[in-house]
Amino acid sequence: MREIAQESALFGRRSFQDHATYAARSLVGMVLDYFSHTEYHPSPHQVEKDRSVFFGLIRCREWMVIPAGIIIQFCYGSVYAWSIFNAPINSLLEPNPDKGGAEITFYIALGVLGFTGALFGPWIESSHPRKSGTIGILVFYSGHLTTALALFVRMISLLYFGYGFVAGFGLGIGYVSTIEAVSKWWPKARGAAAGCAVMGFGGGALAFSYINKLLIQHTSLPSTFFILGSVNFVVMMFCLQFIAPPPPGHNLDGIQMVTDKDRVRLRGEESRMEEVNKSTNIHSLAASLPAVKMPLAEALKSRDFWLLYIAFMSNIMFCLVVLSNLPSMINRLFGRESEFPRDPPIPAYIAVSIEGGFNMFGRVMVGLISDNIGRKATLLILLLTQIIILICVPITVNNGSFWWFLVLIWLATICYGGGFGMIPAFLSDMFGINNMSSCHGIILTGWSIASICGGLAFTSSINAHIKHGGKPYDTHIYFVNFMWMLALVILGFFCCLFVRSSIRDRLFPALPGQIIRMRVFGRVFRVLRTYDTGHSASGECASSGTEKSNMCCLRFGKSCRHLHFEYLDKEEEQAAWEEYLMLRAVQSRLMHN
Repeated sequence: MREIAQESALFGRRSFQDHATYAARSLVGMVLDYFSHTEYHPSPHQVEKDRSVFFGLIRCREWMVIPAGIIIQFCYGSVYAWSIFNAPINSLLEPNPDKGGAEITFYIALGVLGFTGALFGPWIESSHPRKSGTIGILVFYSGHLTTALALFVRMISLLYFGYGFVAGFGLGIGYVSTIEAVSKWWPKARGAAAGCAVMGFGGGALAFSYINKLLIQHTSLPSTFFILGSVNFVVMMFCLQFIAPPPPGHNLDGIQMVTDKDRVRLRGEESRMEEVNKSTNIHSLAASLPAVKMPLAEALKSRDFWLLYIAFMSNIMFCLVVLSNLPSMINRLFGRESEFPRDPPIPAYIAVSIEGGFNMFGRVMVGLISDNIGRKATLLILLLTQIIILICVPITVNNGSFWWFLVLIWLATICYGGGFGMIPAFLSDMFGINNMSSCHGIILTGWSIASICGGLAFTSSINAHIKHGGKPYDTHIYFVNFMWMLALVILGFFCCLFVRSSIRDRLFPALPGQIIRMRVFGRVFRVLRTYDTGHSASGECASSGTEKSNMCCLRFGKSCRHLHFEYLDKEEEQAAWEEYLMLRAVQSRLMHN
């Protein structure tokens, strides 16, 4: 009987393990299947229906999505003016306003925003923009109503849930879906289109700083959130009726191998193609290469995505922390809580509004610049600018230079907004338009991590300093925070250097022994390791057949190992790229034949 019982128990454990393994595999399969379908496939009836907007009364035009997207993002951007609520909410909910936790609500909302975008990115990509947009608006409105209730009953935990989690959830869906809808209508000016859309988000801080101030002065805090939520709901639902997806074929299905700016030159190469097809030259073959379709899983596994992730997070960290703390920083360093109490030259809420204006301006301007000089070069300029700013900000604080402090903060805000304006187009260029929403949602988790970790680290360090007897105006605690932000931005700059931003950089043929390759100031730099057992006594490196004036060679070891540092000029790079395209075109033609 004991053996039978042991066998039964063993069988039960094995059966449970088998079921658990099967369930885990099924769950993994469902997740992989969910993240593998990132394309919107409308029915012919839906395509015909989308030719008209606003309940079928107006013919859809591509320019319509721009103002509609700006206004929707403008309403979502009201979250940027949250710092205006910190002091009133802390006074309402806490006996000691200095120990209040209203600031944490902002960090929770942005944290939930990013992870919501990452989780629902494939669904947003494969759904109609009005469907995902409606859900985002409804949830965002519910968050405002829950916040009004939390302030009415004076429960800070309900405040975190209402505005932090619920409104942040709706914000994540609505933010990504609106940008995706606008960007798809403008494939040749995607940076400017995305910049215009997110310009509204930055403009929300500019306008709602005044609106929130007026509402707080003339009504109660619960009524303020009820009015804000209701008005935003009506305006966003109205504008959403003017948004529709572009018709099929409007965007290239994949990543184009040969663009108008990257034409393949013949260079007398036609003779090589005679073995395949005498009537076809290299140019026509290369131009007929199919677009490269990159699955979402491959995009997310690439090193370029995660290097860009770090660079993006580094670009937004500094201003993200300042956005929610600028009023308190002005008050403690230059205002009534400073070492020499006085009124600052301008009220804090005006400084926040002006910061919102620079945020809005940066999103459009940087998007336009990136369309002309390239996404990677633009992001490197933004990061380098912030490195200089973070070096100078402690100097202005130490000298008590209020206006120089504000000017530097506003310049950094341009870089901050510019990163958001450019990143959707950057991702679309690198991984294809059908992966944009999913990649954008995932990269926005960097926004979440920056808001939660950076914001809480900054706020906690300041509060701990005050709790242990420090003064609010002590500058050294701010300097410590500025220094770790500076280190992060420097890290982001170097990560951006190694991002292979174009399909050409990612597919550029690697030579045997290649250690590293990167593009520096528009030219390819690579390091090669070679071995030469029959080197000459003169100590010169053996040549591979052609003399290269832009090659530096180092020899080390008994086996004469060489390190070649090459900085290719445009002609050499173009020749190597043409050869690769020719081989790829031949392979494509042979496969089809």
